[in-house]
Amino acid sequence: MTSRHFFASLLMCAAFTPVALVAQTRSDAGFYHPGVLVNRAQLELVKQQIAQGKEPWKSAYAAAKASPLGALDKPPAPRETVECGPYSKPDLGCKDEQRDSAAAYTHALLWYLSGEKAHAEKAIEIMNAWSAKLSGGHTNSNGPVQAAWCGEQFPRAAEIIRYTYDGWAAADVERFKKMLATQYVPILLEGSCQNGNKELSMAAALINIGVFNDDRETFERGVKMWRGRAPAYIYLSSDGPEPKKAAGCDDMPIWGNKGKTTPLVDGLLQESVRDSGHANMALASMVNAAETARQQGLDLYAEQADRICAALEFQAQFLPPNSAPPVPNVVIEPQPTWEIAFNHYHNRLGRPLPKTAAVLPTIRPTGWDHQMAWETLTHAEVKDAGLPPVIAAP
Repeated sequence: MTSRHFFASLLMCAAFTPVALVAQTRSDAGFYHPGVLVNRAQLELVKQQIAQGKEPWKSAYAAAKASPLGALDKPPAPRETVECGPYSKPDLGCKDEQRDSAAAYTHALLWYLSGEKAHAEKAIEIMNAWSAKLSGGHTNSNGPVQAAWCGEQFPRAAEIIRYTYDGWAAADVERFKKMLATQYVPILLEGSCQNGNKELSMAAALINIGVFNDDRETFERGVKMWRGRAPAYIYLSSDGPEPKKAAGCDDMPIWGNKGKTTPLVDGLLQESVRDSGHANMALASMVNAAETARQQGLDLYAEQADRICAALEFQAQFLPPNSAPPVPNVVIEPQPTWEIAFNHYHNRLGRPLPKTAAVLPTIRPTGWDHQMAWETLTHAEVKDAGLPPVIAAP
């Protein structure tokens, strides 16, 4: 399907659905905007569900609005240099940057869903404050993953504001793009042979930055990094007696924790024995990257469908109401994620994910943790609203 036919089909669909036809542009670099994690038709659908008081969107919107991230009176706290040591020691701007990048995204969502300009202006205030000050990048041992977490979220906010609100000055947009290109991209391109949550977040950040900056090279570098790491993060029995190795890394990432291991089974994540949080931060980044790529017509989802679905069902089996007996050395806890992957594989493609389907109502509405943010609000039951046709993978 060509772009011309895609937009014609949107016109036809608009006559039969309550979702109004909304503008989406395609840049000279071939990117659809807005198109970092969400698109405008998708946001419009969610907006209509909220206006009609429908769940789970009504509660998800209320949670975002009531969150400290949605507060209009919290000033941004930018830094010239963000220094993040292990376990955030030292923490010189780390939590501030995480909170501000998440707040910018939260306010961008609240702007579109409520129409309240104060939220758009708050998102702009945060983004302008950081782009005016950050000049020394991200340092110390956790600097690279810090850049990744915030590099995932800042472009989400910027994309929504730039393409749905006319109050962000062109000069400020350019300065923000320069910040992403100079203060995030270089350290992200270095990748990581450590635990996979780091490199998968780096890949997602590069993909998001590439879309917002209309930088095809950065986008493709992120896609390459994703393809090199995603198969090595989730085990399938078809891999054989050992998990796949990450591209460019001589040593296989650790699949245990302080001597503890667990039998390899379909859907086990590389950090499952470490803890549930890091394992799902990695899964979230893997899926977030695939979602942004799909918003651009590239179907990374299809390349690792069996792995991602296996990871969803492996974890969901241990959570209520499924409550299967635990496996050795693995503790699975509810996480503010899984909505985006479930929407794609189940709602868009019809793939049965019964255990995940049973768990999702018990964790809604999801909140925020690192780069996992407001997934129920943005992706619950939105199916394929606004998606462009799939293009051939390079």
